[in-house]
Amino acid sequence: MKLTIHEDPSAGETEITIRCPFLDSRLKRLVHQIRPYDSCLTGYQDSRQFQLPLESIYYLESTDGTTFLYQEKEVYACRETLAALEPQLARSGFARISKSCILNISFLEYVEPLFNHRMKATLKNGEALIISRSYIAPLRELLKGDSV
Repeated sequence: MKLTIHEDPSAGETEITIRCPFLDSRLKRLVHQIRPYDSCLTGYQDSRQFQLPLESIYYLESTDGTTFLYQEKEVYACRETLAALEPQLARSGFARISKSCILNISFLEYVEPLFNHRMKATLKNGEALIISRSYIAPLRELLKGDSV
């Protein structure tokens, strides 16, 4: 593989181009790592609005009809539903792990089995989330790099 970087102070924005004979699993993982840097979600705290880069969001959770965006130490409300957000997040390294939670797999430290065919996901900040049994297989596939 050849890597070339050109610094250009006059460039309006950073552009990444990948030229390859075919898109193999290594390149899919690379794209999966780069993609979150291209998008933001809008989060709210009190009456303030924030643009949160996807790469800073650990997970999204829906509770009592409200979606919350969790960063390492901050929590923001979001006006979108998980169902509306899931398609745009799926290609950016996020995976549904339960009916009410979507995880940024970049912050996944490890998983371990629990009873009732569920798993526990421990994040890099020490938080633990439950992976429902119906979401285990798709998560495994994503972690293998087969469906980026």
